[in-house]
Amino acid sequence: MFYYLFGPSGPAAVVALGRAWLAILLMAGWLLAPVASALVPAQTHQHSQSTVAPSFSLNEAEPIQYICPMHSHITSEEPGTCPICGMDLVPQRPQSHQQPQAQVSSAMQQSMGVRTAVASHTTLWRYLVTQGQVQWNDNARHHVHARASGWIERLHVRSEGQTVSQGQLLYEIYSRELVVAQQDYLQASSLLMQQSSQQVSQQSSPQSAQRLLNDSRLRLELLGFAPHLIEQLEQRQEILYRVPVFAPKAGVVTQLNSAQGMYVEPGLEIMTITGTEQLWLEADVPEQYSHWFSQGTPADITIAQLGLTDYETSVSYVYPELDVRSRSQRLRIELPAKPGLLVGMQAKVELFGGPKREVLAVPLASLIVTGDSHGSGSNRVLVQTDDNTFVQRPVEVGLIVGDQAEIIAGLAAGERVVVSGQFLLDSEATLQGMHNNANKQEAVDAHQHH
Repeated sequence: MFYYLFGPSGPAAVVALGRAWLAILLMAGWLLAPVASALVPAQTHQHSQSTVAPSFSLNEAEPIQYICPMHSHITSEEPGTCPICGMDLVPQRPQSHQQPQAQVSSAMQQSMGVRTAVASHTTLWRYLVTQGQVQWNDNARHHVHARASGWIERLHVRSEGQTVSQGQLLYEIYSRELVVAQQDYLQASSLLMQQSSQQVSQQSSPQSAQRLLNDSRLRLELLGFAPHLIEQLEQRQEILYRVPVFAPKAGVVTQLNSAQGMYVEPGLEIMTITGTEQLWLEADVPEQYSHWFSQGTPADITIAQLGLTDYETSVSYVYPELDVRSRSQRLRIELPAKPGLLVGMQAKVELFGGPKREVLAVPLASLIVTGDSHGSGSNRVLVQTDDNTFVQRPVEVGLIVGDQAEIIAGLAAGERVVVSGQFLLDSEATLQGMHNNANKQEAVDAHQHH
């Protein structure tokens, strides 16, 4: 064919050459036609996408943040790469701060039993009910010690819990020191009697003898010698080798540390006697309520087993420390002795800490308490914005008294909160919010895919 095209010249050859080139051009056009037809729709498709996509991604009213897909805390307002892993930042629309809400018809509200209440200002009384326990009165304790070393010859109190009266014989002790002190007293007494009858030498005087007698008497008293025993010693002029010791006050023996025949010294506590004229009632107050109460706070006491109901009294003392385990503070209330009142009894304690006026309050039943990953709790309520719309609203709760809760932040007076059926509405609002967020994220992902 090459020879045919470029062979000898002549009219016939020129015509043949022209026909050959025309055939080649037609064949090339036929081969390139499908390629051209395929390129035109592709350009049209790209153009159609460019006209639809800006309706979502180029909306200036909704800014886009660029976030690292591996490190979500890396954000930027402009495209770039992550400084940690080097990956390209992915555009993502910020989450909407619109509160989740639920749309529920009136008929559905009736079937769900939805009830609402109005948030309003009121006066809340700082009122707390707690438990108390009857204790011994520490101020009525008396410790009995031996004033001189010796042996307990006879012990008349044999067990703890024994009731004693004032002046009752507790024990008898033999002590060499007490015997010597009695001898010194008798000698001083005899010397004073001699001087008074003028049968004494001129080297002594009645004043010195009287001073010696007073010193001897004081020594006996300091060694635990009862005053009436000193009078008996002076009258009888006989030494007591077993010196009796008497109860200084009436009460109950709450501690006994000795036994008959035991050798005792001044440092040993032989027994403890606690008076029963007045007992203490100690109550625990949780840490968050400790600032409500102080000395003089009114209190009502109820001890059902004694038939004691609403006994009016007041707080006598507030302990200045918290129990590290229970995180509570102790209050003390003084109770007069009553028949049948025993240490260890439980009592109901009602404490009145005064009013807190003009607080915004809602029914306690309207609060929905949720927990986070750290174990702490948060509170929210459902607010009715119109007849069929309910919105989740986080709130900050303050004082809780009875069935009322103070709202510090998150609500305004006059807004209606749901007090019955709120858990179903809350679930619906949460699901609706999750659905909306999923749709937005799906739209963002679709745009990024294109």
